[in-house]
Amino acid sequence: MRIFALSDVHADHPANAAWLGALSATDYQSDTLILAGDVSDDLETLIRVLDALQAKFARVLFVPGNHELWVRREEAADSIAKFRRVLAVCREAGVDIEPVRHGRGDDCAWIVPLFGWYATPEEGADSLYLPAPGPDRGLRGWRDVRFTRWTPLDGHSPAEHFVALNEPWITRTYDAPVITCSHFLPRQELMFRDGAWPGPAPVHGAPAGDWRPSAPARPARTPRWFNFSRVAGSRALERQLRRLGAITHVYGHQHRNRRRVLAGVCYVSHCLGTSRERRTGRVGHVGDAPVQVWPMASPGG
Repeated sequence: MRIFALSDVHADHPANAAWLGALSATDYQSDTLILAGDVSDDLETLIRVLDALQAKFARVLFVPGNHELWVRREEAADSIAKFRRVLAVCREAGVDIEPVRHGRGDDCAWIVPLFGWYATPEEGADSLYLPAPGPDRGLRGWRDVRFTRWTPLDGHSPAEHFVALNEPWITRTYDAPVITCSHFLPRQELMFRDGAWPGPAPVHGAPAGDWRPSAPARPARTPRWFNFSRVAGSRALERQLRRLGAITHVYGHQHRNRRRVLAGVCYVSHCLGTSRERRTGRVGHVGDAPVQVWPMASPGG
């Protein structure tokens, strides 16, 4: 009875839908899949993917990503309402969105989903922001600006609002090892390849998440790179997974696949990304299946 992880499947891309369809219908019938966000902003596509994965796995646990909260199809009045609709879709499909115990006897673990959003640098100390080389274009070109819609949240940011929803799960007692998952990153080091920390912020458009321009810099009025650390995640997620005593944390969002141990926690990202990202090596080590996160042969492997 294994636990696997996958994220950022972006099933609107035909190649990704084909990848999901090619997953074995028999190999995972006793297993659980952690699906860490960014399936689609279209609810019909989300339902279709969840139903298909439910047929392949014994259980599926889902935590929404930023794409699921886009409002551009009149499916909800705002992003909070869209979030509630996504949770309702999961419940109707029998997909887990709350803590679930996997396995039996001594061979079991709890999976605890952590809802979240990213804290921007303007929102305070929980941001994962780091300055990047060259001109900073802010959030220009970041599609969440166009497609998310926020109602007043009692003075809280979206990041604060969502992590507050996790508190009832943080204060519970768990009788087995805990694996947590979030779509967004909980700490800065995860933005970098092993050995690349500390350094400037990773920037969208550069290979493997590091700042390596492949062409001469453009004029300052049209900076080439987008500073991903502005929208990477929130330190509040790290505090929560530490309070839970997590041994493994599954995340997504950056489209960079990594497994590394930091301060006793194994952080795993296994994003499908887009076919172009896979072809150019920006999303590597995808293979043809989700990655196994329980049981693991060693603390880091």
